[in-house]
Amino acid sequence: MTTFYSNGDARTPQGLKVSPHSYASLEEIADGIRPALPLQRGERFSLDCIKILENTLPTAGYNYKIVDVDDLDECAAFTIPEKNLVVVRGDIYDMLHQENVFARSTVVHEMGHIVLKHAVTLHRGAVLGQHKFFEDSEWQAKAITAAIMMPLAACREAGTPEKLAEMCGTGISTATFRLDNLRRYGKLTGQRSLFW
Repeated sequence: MTTFYSNGDARTPQGLKVSPHSYASLEEIADGIRPALPLQRGERFSLDCIKILENTLPTAGYNYKIVDVDDLDECAAFTIPEKNLVVVRGDIYDMLHQENVFARSTVVHEMGHIVLKHAVTLHRGAVLGQHKFFEDSEWQAKAITAAIMMPLAACREAGTPEKLAEMCGTGISTATFRLDNLRRYGKLTGQRSLFW
């Protein structure tokens, strides 16, 4: 689910408890699926998110449904993997056709839930928000979205958040976070990290 936040960063996990993933494992999964995704015409890194929603996901057996804003006012989109369905708000769908960066990332985020097989499951004793981030469906979907949309090769080539955002069709703040995160884990400087 792509949720709107008015107060910035979440301090506790916001999604459901799912099987754990590290940044490294999410990067590996993203690297594995990215070559199968369509690029915008003439681009090396920028994904064609309209084709992902309208062609790639249906080819993989997932339908999409566009709903009125009034029917889905608290989130931009959500996915029901066990029903092979992605539901997108109408305004987000319209923004997608205008190449809006939030709408583009929303499509990839929802695809991330599918790729990571985030179905609603029961975890005995799990309390909402009282699990670790690496076990959180929303944290994982956000992390894999960044890895899919801004691959390491693009990050190395870009150098600046502004250039990365331009090359990959993302927002500057998202590109900044991605570059900072890769530096933190030593992926841009070539340094090894205990976590990778």
